[in-house]
Amino acid sequence: MPENGLTLGDICVLDLSEDIAGPFCSKLLAGLGAEIIKVERPGSGDVSRRTGPSLGATPHPEGSALFLYLNLGKKSITLDVNSQTGATILRRLAQECDLLLESFAPGYLDRLGLGYAALEQLNPGLIYISVTSFGQSGPYRDLKGSELVAQAMGGLMQTIGLPDREPLKIGGNAACYTTGMSAFSATMIALYARDVQGYGQHVDVSAMETMAVAQIHSSIHHQFGRTPSRRESPLVAAKDGWVSPGLERGVRQDTWPRVCDMIGRPDLKDKPAFSTPEARREHQQDLLAILSGWTATQPKEKIYHLLQELRSVAGYVATVEDLFTSRQLVARQFFQAIDHPCAGKALYPGAPFRIQGDAWQHGRAPLLGEHNWEIYGGRLGLSMADLARLRGAGTI
Repeated sequence: MPENGLTLGDICVLDLSEDIAGPFCSKLLAGLGAEIIKVERPGSGDVSRRTGPSLGATPHPEGSALFLYLNLGKKSITLDVNSQTGATILRRLAQECDLLLESFAPGYLDRLGLGYAALEQLNPGLIYISVTSFGQSGPYRDLKGSELVAQAMGGLMQTIGLPDREPLKIGGNAACYTTGMSAFSATMIALYARDVQGYGQHVDVSAMETMAVAQIHSSIHHQFGRTPSRRESPLVAAKDGWVSPGLERGVRQDTWPRVCDMIGRPDLKDKPAFSTPEARREHQQDLLAILSGWTATQPKEKIYHLLQELRSVAGYVATVEDLFTSRQLVARQFFQAIDHPCAGKALYPGAPFRIQGDAWQHGRAPLLGEHNWEIYGGRLGLSMADLARLRGAGTI
């Protein structure tokens, strides 16, 4: 392990990616101690700087909640990689970095002389990670994608929603974050391979394929004529939200009779429609209707704990407020308060994993171009006059 005690404390990443998937990957790398040099467009920066909501009263490039979260612990430099001078500077930086992460359309950086084939000649140990909608090859490689497109074309939406209605998109950006996690996993594997074999490689991450992997059970079932169909949600209303009783599978034989006693319906114990997990699954909506009379009078978290004590695989639908006060997340110190010079102090989610003996690094998101002098002056040896000329030309 590096001297600073962080897993990736000796790794430097040149991050050209934008939006969510790529920056989420580099955010995880930063949390493990890697130095992330985020390359942003002069003047406007990453597109997520202009994505709401803003933590301040008015929209501001330093106040986007999305940008602040995705870019914790990174350094920001501004650079126009489309200019000859900018491309030359990027090549110099790439020679000193371990990883380069990008999310441009396939072939775009190749046309600028900044693709993997060109940079590999300058730095054979470079690991070059490309995160795109469809990957670097295939008939769709040049097509545009989005969160909705990834969920739809990767097969996820086909499994979401009511059976007799249109498929639904999962809220938020599940595909983007899952793709970012795939990129992170592939990057860690590539780093291990470099340690063993001594050379870098090009890592090609596709959002569509990431979603297709997540739904691989559907494609396997389809080959046996059993493609899973959409089913109604196994949720029932509680006094203050929604609960999944979890009585349809994975429960002990004595759980159902004890549930019947708890809800005051001992007459249901031997009713064939509910006597086995398979029967309860087949008559799920009838079961939920019966349970609703009891759950409607109880708080969701109380229901959750009561059913869990009876060894049901129960759960409740947590709101954002529930997450902040969750005893589990509080005990594991999942949320951390981080201060920012423009956005102020806020709570940010931590890592989705723990590595024994390794501390997760919590650093604030950078201001646009905040580290220009540190990187260009301190690392590349440019003078203040050089930076002034580059700024005047719009290069940085």
